[in-house]
Amino acid sequence: MPLLGLLNTEDFSRFTNIRRKVFYHWPNGAAPLTGLLSMLDGETTNDPEFSWWEKRLPEYKSTTILHTAGSGPFSGAAAATATWGNTLRTGGAGIDAGGASVLNDAITIKVTDFSKFRPGQVIQLRNVTITGPIVLPRVLFRIAAMRGTDQLDCNFLQVISAGMLNNGSLTNNGLEVLVVGNAFAQGQTGVTEEIYALPINPGNYCQIFRTPFSIAASAMQTAAKYDESGPYKDKAKDHSIQHMIEMEKAFIFGLKTKTTASGVPTYFTGGILNFLELWEMAASVYRGAASAAITLDTDDDKRIIANSGGTISEKVYDGYLERLFRVTNNVANEKLCLCGSGFLKVLNQMYRSKTTLTARQGEASTYGMTVVQHDTSFGTVYYKSHPLFSQNPVLRFNGLFVDVQNLRFRKLGTRDTQLFKNRQNNGDDFRRDEWLTEAGLELRFPESFMYLQNVQDYTP
Repeated sequence: MPLLGLLNTEDFSRFTNIRRKVFYHWPNGAAPLTGLLSMLDGETTNDPEFSWWEKRLPEYKSTTILHTAGSGPFSGAAAATATWGNTLRTGGAGIDAGGASVLNDAITIKVTDFSKFRPGQVIQLRNVTITGPIVLPRVLFRIAAMRGTDQLDCNFLQVISAGMLNNGSLTNNGLEVLVVGNAFAQGQTGVTEEIYALPINPGNYCQIFRTPFSIAASAMQTAAKYDESGPYKDKAKDHSIQHMIEMEKAFIFGLKTKTTASGVPTYFTGGILNFLELWEMAASVYRGAASAAITLDTDDDKRIIANSGGTISEKVYDGYLERLFRVTNNVANEKLCLCGSGFLKVLNQMYRSKTTLTARQGEASTYGMTVVQHDTSFGTVYYKSHPLFSQNPVLRFNGLFVDVQNLRFRKLGTRDTQLFKNRQNNGDDFRRDEWLTEAGLELRFPESFMYLQNVQDYTP
């Protein structure tokens, strides 16, 4: 099967663009990502500012939150005058230090995100602390009505032996409120409330990449010792590779922005790391307006892993891989890891006694690239040592995990990579040509990517 679900090498017989030709002749060169993008079906845009639609299947959940300072997240009376605080008994009396609940007792629960719920849903709270103290693994309720913008009027679906702690401390604050189904009475009239998740509309810019080169007219007529046809072909080749390298760096490290000088805009395309930064921002377009910034490596939504300690264990690494593969494309359950030689050295040492690493795949399936395959319980990772990472003393210990099928190369009209000849002015006694591309990166579902940094050693 082709690597990462891309085109088969038989399709190389007809080069449809310069990027694919360069990748074919130098598969282990300094721009493997840009080369692999040439193997995908490119998409054309007629505007340097382009966008796309993404729709996620949300998990309907929220968390409990304190009503006010000094009060808890629960009230035992479903009324505007409900009392919040102390130890909660859910019956009509509202607050009672020793009260137990019975089936269908009323309770109001304050949550951070009101939009994920509707009447009739069954919700579950995990690890609820009651007087004792005793921690109940889970307590279930049915939502009866919505109150205000952040409160759920509910009824107990089970009996608990004591009141739920509700004194304004961190106890029972921040509990997961998870929808686990819905239930309605026989013969009930229609339900009008609904929940609908709109798709989001991320975007990016097309950046103009220009790599000029020139050669004196006399040199054009002079044979070089290494090439009788003269230095032009070699110079054109070198600059095509440099053109690819500069695009490669922009597609990884670029920042989406636009500047204007003298009324003329300059566009900069956002790279993979830029999309991961947007994913982790507070009020993220991807995670919702109420989302907080993601800062800890241990957060399940974290995708830029700092790994400040510099070491990693097999257990921790497996945890990152499990997180990475939760979201993947629908073509191949595979990721490409572009990494530095130091990063790959540590992984090789960590898995040296294992049989899960294969040193090389057949060239027919990897387009001539040298890759290392890692078959995990979650999916397959292909490690490709990236020259630009390995040459840099900081990036050498980093690995960028890419879901290739969630990337698109967006060219502006016909301005895919091409060579423009004779760009010199009239009267110039030299020839100037240049490679030019106007394109940007489309990245879908940034949570299917990850950037793992500072892997300098491992602990068994």
